Amino acid sequence: MSKAIPNRNNSVPAFSIIETLVGMAITAIIMGILFAIFSIVTERMIDFRNQNQLVNDLNRLTYSLNKDIFEKEKMNRTDNELSFKGYAGEQVHYNFQEDYAIRTNETFIDTFKIQLKQIVMDTVKSKSQQLVFLKLKLNVTINEKESSLNFYKRVYANELLQKTPKP
Repeated sequence: MSKAIPNRNNSVPAFSIIETLVGMAITAIIMGILFAIFSIVTERMIDFRNQNQLVNDLNRLTYSLNKDIFEKEKMNRTDNELSFKGYAGEQVHYNFQEDYAIRTNETFIDTFKIQLKQIVMDTVKSKSQQLVFLKLKLNVTINEKESSLNFYKRVYANELLQKTPKP
């Protein structure tokens, strides 16, 4: 009997198990590094989005208050609420909660994620002592730092001459 000698011409070239395991290990290391980088970038993007949201809310609140102060006739304050009454009777209300502020008017409601600490309204005079302004001061917390937003509305002579209610 003759022994059959394997024909080397019919062999298929392939990777050995060692080569396959080394390839899988390198792929796992690269995927681990990519996952770590993705986690860091995602966390930074979330921080950036939150910071950008805070800046946008602060800018929108400042713009809205400036617009309402200069376009409306009357400005009143009660506890944590500001209200503006326009020349044609339209009204705008700002309601300040612990973590956000809500602006309500006849057409829409706007929300600002601003932490308000205190609202102060007072009258001040110009340096020349000839003009009187109603000063609105909002103490807010921005990035865990307290800051104040100051707004001024001129008080005209006819308003100064009106009778003020006696206590």
